[in-house]
Amino acid sequence: MLTAVWTVWGILKIIGLVLLGIIGLVLAMILLTLLVPIRYQAQIKYDGAVEGKAGVSWLCHILSVRAVYQEKLTVFVRIFGIRVFRTEKTLGKNSKNQGGTQEEKPPRAEQENAAVPPNITGTITEESTEEKVKAEPEAGISEKEEEEKEPPVQKDTAGETSKRQKKRTRHHKKQQKKGKTKKNKGFSFRRIYDKLKGKLRRIFEFLAGIKEKEEKLKAFVNDPANQRTYRLLKRQIWKLCKHVFPQKISGRIRFGFDDPYKTGQVLTYLSPFYCLYARDLQIIPVFEEAVLEGGGKLKGRVRIGTVLLIAVRMLFDKNFRVLLKKLLRA
Repeated sequence: MLTAVWTVWGILKIIGLVLLGIIGLVLAMILLTLLVPIRYQAQIKYDGAVEGKAGVSWLCHILSVRAVYQEKLTVFVRIFGIRVFRTEKTLGKNSKNQGGTQEEKPPRAEQENAAVPPNITGTITEESTEEKVKAEPEAGISEKEEEEKEPPVQKDTAGETSKRQKKRTRHHKKQQKKGKTKKNKGFSFRRIYDKLKGKLRRIFEFLAGIKEKEEKLKAFVNDPANQRTYRLLKRQIWKLCKHVFPQKISGRIRFGFDDPYKTGQVLTYLSPFYCLYARDLQIIPVFEEAVLEGGGKLKGRVRIGTVLLIAVRMLFDKNFRVLLKKLLRA
């Protein structure tokens, strides 16, 4: 009896350990996915032609995707350092015609004319015209003979006169109607007044709709709950942008125009942002020639857990959920 109990206990213990191991493995994978950041980097260079490369990696390059552009785009996918996918694609260039030039084919009409000899065509046309000339007088004679043979049919003159009078009255009524429509289409103060009245009515309706929308917008903005939601959304978007944007940027740009005035204008436009790029980006102006060359690098990371946390904070706000439902239903 005790042996049976101990065997059952041992089996249950093994099953529990296996289940705990599976649960622990799943939790570890979830934590790794949420907490280990996805790192990205990119590098670009321009010296008459564009060259660049970019890469995305996760968990010490266990999974990595790399793209290289140098006259064509090449993409690699590696898992544990082993390449599992590779593709190449040309961008911005038309494929060259392979092989020699094909002979131009003559048009279809020329081929048909070439297939029929000139003597045969001539005989055909002559025969056809002769047959037509012979057939025409015969047809004319037959029609005349038939007219002579058939006796003239006497028609009722009284019925014809009544029909003609009806037709004349109908035609006269139609002409009167046309004259009335032409007069109506001409210049009339009544018609101009009606048009202006309709346009003014549409303008007033449009202005009234704008006022209603303006009042609704003011009520929406002045609502305290909406103001709290707006401040919360603003903070979370700022955190998201700060988290996703590159952490390291460095580069060098050398540019210039034929006209030194244009180069000075560009520097004037860039001067307000000098405090943002002065440490990492070097800009070298050239005032004597048209030049554009340089390159740059950037690095950053995105943590999925941080993005989900920002989304959950927004969804916890009741007013935001209500606004989101209205937006999705619209």
